[in-house]
Amino acid sequence: MRSGCGRLTLTAPSAIATGVPTSADWDTLARRLADIPAQHVDAKWDVPLAMHTTLRIGGPARVLARVLSRDGVASVLSSAGDAGVPWMVLGLGANLLVPDEGIEAVVLQLDGELATVEVDGTRLRAGGGAPWAKVVRASIDAGLAGIECLGGIPSSLGGALAMNAGAYGQEVLDVLAWADVVAPDGTPHRLGRAEIEGGYRWSVLGRGRIVTCAELALSREDPVLLKDRARQARSRRLAALPSEPSAGSVFRNPPGEFAGRLLEQAGCKGLANGGAQVSGKHANVIVNLGGARAADVRALIVEMARRVRERNAVRLTLELKVLGRDASVLTDPEAL
Repeated sequence: MRSGCGRLTLTAPSAIATGVPTSADWDTLARRLADIPAQHVDAKWDVPLAMHTTLRIGGPARVLARVLSRDGVASVLSSAGDAGVPWMVLGLGANLLVPDEGIEAVVLQLDGELATVEVDGTRLRAGGGAPWAKVVRASIDAGLAGIECLGGIPSSLGGALAMNAGAYGQEVLDVLAWADVVAPDGTPHRLGRAEIEGGYRWSVLGRGRIVTCAELALSREDPVLLKDRARQARSRRLAALPSEPSAGSVFRNPPGEFAGRLLEQAGCKGLANGGAQVSGKHANVIVNLGGARAADVRALIVEMARRVRERNAVRLTLELKVLGRDASVLTDPEAL
């Protein structure tokens, strides 16, 4: 399993502004958003994000924009750019730690026509906001192979492409035909597979672009066999995961090693801070025991990374997306 516990990031944070937005910046954004037709964007202000993340942690987003069309995505991005306000995309909220103070940014959620799934022959087209489980289920029901082992990954299609979701010998980029994206300036593009670089746990689709639609090129296979493989993959994944709210793997696997094993050797299992605890089931997962704060999780991350560095001379890198106030992704686990 590529993540060590079967989860991937579900967001593609992409701050495009520098500095802290002023009141005038937010006023400019409010005017721009008010001009976007309701059939394209539904924007709300100061929306708590805790219930939009699998860790159940996080303060409010200054703006949560439910975007219903590609034109809506383009309008929100151009509006944010003109106002000098950062933005990010939120999928299902897994592998994400939102700060307790919230995010001074526009948070986009793709819905409407951007969350549909349809099958045409051996091709499957889906919106960037389509739940990944729905995409995989549609492929299995249609007797199409290529992603059946990835159904338990909590993600949107866009998030799966941004992180090149993979498990049990399958990766989503292996079956990608093309992707429609919107650039940070609001310009739409269609990228063919040859134009999309990617590898283990990354792709260029997670760097400053929003995937609005993509087509997967799959292959015919017996639906009974596909369902059996999917069931086995799901059982293996669930057996490795704790039952409490979590965000999946905290750290990436170092080359030739498993982060979970290093963390267990360093005595991290069971470490607790406030309402957060390193799972006793998997040393590379932090769970919310109830009432945990982002500060609790960050303190545990610092201690986990320090222990592994001192014991094994290995500097772990974050797989969990720890966000700053401006939606930027913080990268040094010992400086949180």
